Amino acid sequence: MAARVGERLNHEPTELRFTTTHTTGGKAKTVAKHRLNPSTLNIAFPSITPSITVILYEKLDVIVIEPQAERSLNVIWTGIHNTERSIHPLSLSKTSTVHDLIGELSKQVQLTPTGRIRVLGVTNDGKTLNEFVGSKTIGDIPDPVELFAQEVPREE
Repeated sequence: MAARVGERLNHEPTELRFTTTHTTGGKAKTVAKHRLNPSTLNIAFPSITPSITVILYEKLDVIVIEPQAERSLNVIWTGIHNTERSIHPLSLSKTSTVHDLIGELSKQVQLTPTGRIRVLGVTNDGKTLNEFVGSKTIGDIPDPVELFAQEVPREE
């Protein structure tokens, strides 16, 4: 949407800010965050119940894309038999995948020649454990999660 509006206005798309309005009165309500590929429908109707929404644009002189295109993560390495414990800080683009995270981590840890790495996330309350697969993007990993990585034993 920003690209098309920017083209029409002859203005840099990264310097456009979009805002939704209240259904009554038309006052500005929520600034739409720049995301990789959000649909106009999701911006206009973020809730389940659709209503009449107007999207306003504002031409700015500064880039409004989210300044943190990268995400800092601390990955706890537990080794092949969960006997090791080391923390590895990583900084990756939010569009990077878990496969990219594994590639960076493998440069910092000792693996067996046929070693594969598994990445797990535990919620802060410790009740939920998820395995993150290679195609999941870093930006999609929930924020309040503790990341663990381990070498997958050859038997698995």
